[in-house]
Amino acid sequence: MSETTERAAAEMRGLLRFAQGPGLDEATVREIYEAVGREAMAIGASDDTRMAEVRKRMLAAVRGA
Repeated sequence: MSETTERAAAEMRGLLRFAQGPGLDEATVREIYEAVGREAMAIGASDDTRMAEVRKRMLAAVRGA
């Protein structure tokens, strides 16, 4: 597995643990993660900024549900 793939898998595991609290399903988490990843790549955002945005959107998804 490449370093990028390993990092993405570790990030997803952490996000799925985070999602258990507010009750988000894996499909929603994956959709948010991938959308933010595309946007972050386009603007050159840091990993910290990208992950903060993912968590922010996850919480917004819970509030909107």
